[in-house]
Amino acid sequence: MAATILDVAALAGVSAKTVSRVVNDEPGVSPATRQRVAAALKRTGYSPDPAARSLRTGRSDVIGLAVPELGQPFFAEIADRIADGARRRGLAVVLGVTGEAGEAEAEFLAGNPGLDGVILYWQGLPDRALAQEARRRPLVLLGENEHDAADRVTMDNERGIDLVIAHLAALGRTRVAALGAGAPGSPIHAAGRARTAAFRTAMGRHGLEIDERLLVPTAEWRRPDGARAARELLGRGAPFDAVVAFNDGLALGALHELAGAGLRIPDDAAVTGFDNLEASRYAYPSLTTVSPRLSAYADDAVEMLVARIADPTAPVRTIVEDVALLPRDSTIGGGAPWRAG
Repeated sequence: MAATILDVAALAGVSAKTVSRVVNDEPGVSPATRQRVAAALKRTGYSPDPAARSLRTGRSDVIGLAVPELGQPFFAEIADRIADGARRRGLAVVLGVTGEAGEAEAEFLAGNPGLDGVILYWQGLPDRALAQEARRRPLVLLGENEHDAADRVTMDNERGIDLVIAHLAALGRTRVAALGAGAPGSPIHAAGRARTAAFRTAMGRHGLEIDERLLVPTAEWRRPDGARAARELLGRGAPFDAVVAFNDGLALGALHELAGAGLRIPDDAAVTGFDNLEASRYAYPSLTTVSPRLSAYADDAVEMLVARIADPTAPVRTIVEDVALLPRDSTIGGGAPWRAG
């Protein structure tokens, strides 16, 4: 038979109410008594009833995480890290996949009313609906789209792209292509807008001219899209000596296609990515990329949600994660010297 709270109380020589206070980490219990109760809990193997605890506290200890897709390694890695961060805080996670344009965001939110809070990579939910959701329960947004009703964690796209262009300029690269802008006639997601704007600004800041023929749009940011964009770039016939891909998926696809076309990487063309996915370190050649510190990104999202659950009236915050450039063989390998600027 499973141990009860009365068994724990009898073994520790305290009241059931005192055991409850210790289990729920409430004040009013001396350190010595806490130690006795903790020892009794361990000895009896007592485990509080989650349903009863939920009724008592009004919380489920379950949060939601909604991302556009898991086929993109970026979202899969973020989901894994957020789930780990939640587990370390005693929280379970309900995962939702909401589509590339966020078309299932409203369905996920409506279908999970008992969640203590939600971490949402916001894509398609209308502004008004998102504001209503933020009033209904704690909400933390991921990514570039922001709303004044919700906390948000994002990354410093501008600095990341600037680090890439500064690196390429220091290497003497002057004909820089960019893969990942929005395709004509199709909407571009927020990261695409942010990184395209950052690319244009950084090129001017470092004295490099932009050849519009070297800006190749892609509707999506997977490896096959990077390969197709590289083929299109080669087909345009405009000379280039560097390729800035707006994420690692595009960069890995481009690496494969450019090498297949006979280009030596990085001697003929340096290639960079963004996101520092695990696969990028083990690519051949290894991929120079921007690291947004995904572990900190995920951990901050969980911590922000926990804080919002604890204090729903606190001021809305945005955390912009710092980034770092990780130079690897796709820019500094081969016979091309690396001249640090």
